[in-house]
Amino acid sequence: MASSVFRLAPLPSPPVPLPRVPGPKLAPFTPNARADIEFVEFLGQEKDADSQVWKVKINGAGLFALKAFYFCHSDSLRDGQGGDLTRPLANLQVYVDYFDPFNCECRADGRLKEEKREDLAVKAYGYLLLTPQQETDLARKVTGESSLLPHANAGKLNGYNFWRRHEQHRGLPVRAIVKELVPRKTLNPNQAQGMWADLQTLHSLGIFVGDTHGGNYLGGKLVDFSRSWTMYHPAMVQIHDSTLQGLMLDELQHLLDYYYFLRNSLSRTIVIPQDLEAFCSGHIAKYKNLPRAYKWLKWEKNADAAKAYVEERLFERAAL
Repeated sequence: MASSVFRLAPLPSPPVPLPRVPGPKLAPFTPNARADIEFVEFLGQEKDADSQVWKVKINGAGLFALKAFYFCHSDSLRDGQGGDLTRPLANLQVYVDYFDPFNCECRADGRLKEEKREDLAVKAYGYLLLTPQQETDLARKVTGESSLLPHANAGKLNGYNFWRRHEQHRGLPVRAIVKELVPRKTLNPNQAQGMWADLQTLHSLGIFVGDTHGGNYLGGKLVDFSRSWTMYHPAMVQIHDSTLQGLMLDELQHLLDYYYFLRNSLSRTIVIPQDLEAFCSGHIAKYKNLPRAYKWLKWEKNADAAKAYVEERLFERAAL
């Protein structure tokens, strides 16, 4: 199906945990995934590629951090992160299911809930869907424009609007994840020392974080899983070992760089993990704590159906 006429599947009503593929999921924050939201303060950075992060009150209570995601065109997901797959996925919807930043974050947060290890990252409570009025109000708050900005019912959707909505996103609401609000305090050395152990544990739970630069940490805990892969994930099993090893090296190197930054700027008492430094200095092949080894089927209510999906329906069939 040509991408010019491709439409993403509508979200189910009433809401269900997302994404709708085998593997971990994140449930809605409220039964209907809607809420009264008061946007209090912008918490992100202007250069954030995937989302807007705000301090909010929800239904008059809070405070929370709300991460509202931009839309991503399926072609960019297929040609970007999905471009290294040795076998193409069955259709564009599947690329969105596994590579869209919102879905990536839902899967990682869902795995931490399954394993009761939400201590490894800033806690996620569930997702919300913004109303057209909420998404327009937020866009106005950011841009300062008073005119009505393009939203779900606009006449032409070509990505050149605040939420980057294309025609394939028509009718779909902006998705957001409600997270614990973590104060922006100076990191103490004890918090810093746990980051490497936490990352190794995340790997053991089948989560490849991908993006571990310092800006994705608060209080020594990860706040961003929008570029993560969580088993089962096709990239874990359909990317060449050398490519996957290179991606793992990049992830570890970003964390090592952050350790050196903290040591130089915060405290000389911060100890650089020797094994992390060794892996980043030519010994990455010895790193054995690989996320793809995680036994993900143990969480599936129908393990046979989940296995059949990833083995028989997930990938494009070879031409006869």
